Amino acid sequence: MKGKIVVAIVAIIAVIVFASFAVMYFSTYNKLVALNASVDEKWAQVEQELQRRYDLIPNIVSAARAYMAYEGSILQNVTALRSQWMNALRSGNMDAINNATAQMESGITGLIVTFEAYPDLRSSEVIQSLMITLEGTENRISTERMRFNEAVRDYNTAIQSFPANLWAAGWGFTVKSYFEAQVGSTEVPPLNF
Repeated sequence: MKGKIVVAIVAIIAVIVFASFAVMYFSTYNKLVALNASVDEKWAQVEQELQRRYDLIPNIVSAARAYMAYEGSILQNVTALRSQWMNALRSGNMDAINNATAQMESGITGLIVTFEAYPDLRSSEVIQSLMITLEGTENRISTERMRFNEAVRDYNTAIQSFPANLWAAGWGFTVKSYFEAQVGSTEVPPLNF
C-alpha cells in the first residue's frame, strides 16, 4: 500500500513537472511569435511613413516649382531620389532601402534649408503648409524608427533570455537588425546655389 502511494506521488509530481515544462515551452514560443509580429508591424509603420513622404514629394515639388523656378536642380534631385527610394523599396533589400532613405533625407534637408535661406519663399502659405507637413512627416518617420528599434530590442532580448534561448534558434527565431543611420547622415548636407 505504501509503495502505491509513493508511485502515485511520483506520478503526480512527474505530471506537474511535465505540465509546467509544457506551459513554459508553449508560452515562450507564443511570446516570441508575438514579439516577432510586433517587429514586423513596427517596420510596416516605418514603411508607411516613408510611403507618406514619397507621396508628399510631388506636392512639394509642384508647389516649389511655382515659387522657385531657379532652384530646379534641387527639386530634380529630390524627385530622382524619390524614384531611387521606390526602386529600393521594391527590391526589398534593407541596405538599399536604408541607403536610398538616407540620400532622400539629405535631399529633403537641402530643400528645407533652401526654403529657409529665402524668406520670400517661406512667406508663401503653400510653401509653409507643405514644409509643416513635411516636417511632421519627418518627425513621424523618426518616431516610427524609434518604435521599430524598441520592438527589435524587446524581441532580441527575449530570444536571448532564458528559457527562450534554449529553443529560439530551433524555432527559427534569430537576432534582428536595428534601423541605423547611414554613414555621413550626421553631416550637414552642402548647399549648391
